Amino acid sequence: MVYCPPFPQSQDRNHVLPSDIDELSNEEIIELQENSSRLLPDYDVFQLTPATVAKASEDINEAAPDCSEANALDLVFAKTTIPVPRVRRVVKRGHFYLIVMDYIKGQALSDLWKDLSIWRKLAIAFTLRRYVRQLRRLKASPSMPPGPLSAYAPRICESPIFGQVRSRRGPFASYSEFSAFFNDRHRMALDIAHIPKDRPSWRDLFDDSEPLVLTHQDLNPRNIILGEDGRLWIVDWAWAGYYPPCFEYVAMLTQAENEEMLGYNHVLWETLIPFICGPYFYQRKWLWNLMPAMAYG
Repeated sequence: MVYCPPFPQSQDRNHVLPSDIDELSNEEIIELQENSSRLLPDYDVFQLTPATVAKASEDINEAAPDCSEANALDLVFAKTTIPVPRVRRVVKRGHFYLIVMDYIKGQALSDLWKDLSIWRKLAIAFTLRRYVRQLRRLKASPSMPPGPLSAYAPRICESPIFGQVRSRRGPFASYSEFSAFFNDRHRMALDIAHIPKDRPSWRDLFDDSEPLVLTHQDLNPRNIILGEDGRLWIVDWAWAGYYPPCFEYVAMLTQAENEEMLGYNHVLWETLIPFICGPYFYQRKWLWNLMPAMAYG
């Protein structure tokens, strides 16, 4: 199945050059992938040709007719100046998609961070701050549901904010349904902690005062590539979707706190997150307090 982007391509990035897989059939691409090796041991990303890679993107919604990660990449490519790999083809394979995209030559920030000067780290933070601001200009329309991008039905949401026990929830048909889920978990967490009903915390509600915006949700140094062209590239948009702006901050901080997963010395990284994403301290505390209730179905 060849992917047809449901989003308008309004930005011509200097006339994108043809790819070296354009003339290949889907079957030939699948054969290339089956005979290719992973770029990194822990990632399902395969080098197809010198200029392209294929990522196996598992879709939680197995019957979904489109690939939400490819949708996000196409939208960011079309509507922002954020450097992201250009999607060249999407091929459906069983319960996952192969996203064929340009190969970005460079080094992951996780391999470089500890050796960078403070001034270089600050420059990277300013760049990421600009990227996040661009993403927040991509707002969901009032009729669009929270979660992964799709031209069809609402999709199951996956986020580190839901916790490690059950990281997938929904689908949610509307923003109000999404808010109601978190408010219900908030009340459940207060019950678990035996908080008296007359405490002010019972009146605190989920912050849905801002519109849903495009959110990457996995901005950790492994997914940020310092390219050979000197630009800062953002990869791995598997968790991207329309969420409240505070989700970028909370997700980024959650990922940074898991040093074992990141595998790098993140001195100064956590300190820069409020600058990059905005200081959503209250929202982060509110979401953290309901974690005991997130383990339940």
